[in-house]
Amino acid sequence: MKCRMCGFEFDETELENRGCVSCGKHDNCNQVHCPNCGFGNHPEFEEEFEFITKLKDRFRKRKSGH
Repeated sequence: MKCRMCGFEFDETELENRGCVSCGKHDNCNQVHCPNCGFGNHPEFEEEFEFITKLKDRFRKRKSGH
């Protein structure tokens, strides 16, 4: 995962407690806190941003091809 705040890349599966020690919502927290800056990243947003990026690339390729 790449932190959207500082750009630090890390493996969220290797974080103890998903990095959620400081947010206070231990039971229902789906955020992954960056070990570098502490920013709470949402894994669901990662998938959405990846989809949007691929879609934008597809449109650019189509536009440049015509």
